[in-house]
Amino acid sequence: MMSNADPILLVDDDVTILRSTLQVLEGGLQHRCVTAVSGKEALGVLAGQKISIVLLDLGLPDLSGEEMLSQLKKDYPGVPVIIVTALRDLDSAVRCMGAGAYDYVVKGSDPGRLINSVKRALESREKDLKIATLRDSLQMSGLKRPENFSDLITISERMRGLFRFIEAVAASDESILLQGETGTGKELFARAVHKAIGAKGPFVANNLGRLEDLLVSDTLFGHVKGAYTGADEPRKGLIFQAAGGTLFLDEIGDLSPQSQVKLLRFLENGEYFPLGTDLGRRSETRIVAATNMNLEARAEEGLFRRDLLYRLSTYRVDIPPLRERKEDLPLLCQHFLSLAAPGPDFPGLTSGALAVLGLYSFPGNIRELRGLLLKAKALSQELIIDQSVIEGLLANPAKPSATVLAAPPAVPVLPTIQQAVADLIQDALRRTNGHQTLAAKLLGISPQALSKRLKHRGSGL
Repeated sequence: MMSNADPILLVDDDVTILRSTLQVLEGGLQHRCVTAVSGKEALGVLAGQKISIVLLDLGLPDLSGEEMLSQLKKDYPGVPVIIVTALRDLDSAVRCMGAGAYDYVVKGSDPGRLINSVKRALESREKDLKIATLRDSLQMSGLKRPENFSDLITISERMRGLFRFIEAVAASDESILLQGETGTGKELFARAVHKAIGAKGPFVANNLGRLEDLLVSDTLFGHVKGAYTGADEPRKGLIFQAAGGTLFLDEIGDLSPQSQVKLLRFLENGEYFPLGTDLGRRSETRIVAATNMNLEARAEEGLFRRDLLYRLSTYRVDIPPLRERKEDLPLLCQHFLSLAAPGPDFPGLTSGALAVLGLYSFPGNIRELRGLLLKAKALSQELIIDQSVIEGLLANPAKPSATVLAAPPAVPVLPTIQQAVADLIQDALRRTNGHQTLAAKLLGISPQALSKRLKHRGSGL
């Protein structure tokens, strides 16, 4: 371990034990340590400098170990805490583990046990810091409020471009259509849209595609008492519930023609009629719809109203499948495995296992990856999940060669700079339905600069 890393804080009121622990750690790890003999002194040390991990004695003179742990988890949640306990305090140590301690070590036990525990805690903290650094890199992408997209784990520039586009159109009250394969995270995108809008009302989600027409109307618009047999009480529909907020309608491509007409009427004038009444009500609800279908193709076949498609897709976000953002695989794997096994036994993947995943097409996308990793953790007998476990869970795994494991992927043939710029401009115009001001904002240039490039399109931009 680097000697200039953040020091380890040893907290114990027994000076003899402090000295022996200091010798073990500085000798076995070559890692700098600082000490404190009370809870108050330890909190002062933490307030004055960065600390990598804390070794905490349960029998402090001023604060109990459990009180001290609670304070540390509240004020310094990213710092792992290892409990150092006497045999008589094992019950307290177990309670501390349940309260968020990383590990516990019995005083006077084998020094190797202490060193290994500290090593694992330092490695865990280093992983967490790397993840935080990758997420913070979103702030370098020109986003005004990167925290709105924190649930979407990515380092993909393509995904960041979608985030910028969402911020650019958030001020509008027009509908947004999210298109993407099953499992790509459409609802997470919808929630990010809701946050970017800054709406005061709630986020309400529903899948209407499999409902009968009467149920669609009832679910969306609600009903008054006596509207139909069994309607003994009035019901507030989703549009009412999402007033001033966002209504997310998933799998919109499954709507029947009759239900499409009803939704179109609301989108055209913002007015709806609960079942059983002719008294219209108005709503400022923002509609975000999602589909895994090609609605253009369905419109061509007469299965989806083209006027409704236009209303829904004023702004369209095409979410890439996982196979087109493989650079996110390591980060996603680490995230899902940390959810599967929080605490000291944090699992990981061998390079071979990660290479197998990198060659897989993931037809179920992020949802499939999450399920696969949860199964892999349950099946693996080791802390590190190896290639054979992953291959056993995939129907037709591709075998990575030694070259794939050892060397970076081959560099594809790149377009010329002129062609790349032209393609970016065309893509931005397509995403904004030809709106040059929004396209310029998405590209990070002024509208005047975009207009100049468009005028010179005939000369290759």
